Amino acid sequence: MFIDPDNPLAAEILQEAGEVYFSACKKMVSSLEALRAFDSAVGPAARDDERVARRSQLLDDAAERVYFVLIQRDAVQLSGSETFLDDYGVPAEVIARMGRRQSK
Repeated sequence: MFIDPDNPLAAEILQEAGEVYFSACKKMVSSLEALRAFDSAVGPAARDDERVARRSQLLDDAAERVYFVLIQRDAVQLSGSETFLDDYGVPAEVIARMGRRQSK
């Protein structure tokens, strides 16, 4: 993304885009950590209906957060997207849920 450094409005837009991106990254990392913590405490193969539902919600939250960050990366044309999912250790289950509409 080319931003004219002499254009104060363009510089402000770039700054805001960066702030939104890093905020989304923090939320993504938190959601991935919550899933990992749940799996460590309960295990990924929990049978209890309440635990299965909670894990499914954690998976959906993580998938949505990762998806939003990938969209933002694409919008601001950040490089390194080919290793992004590996760099953050995004589980295959999360990747499989990305972009799905959640029924509420």
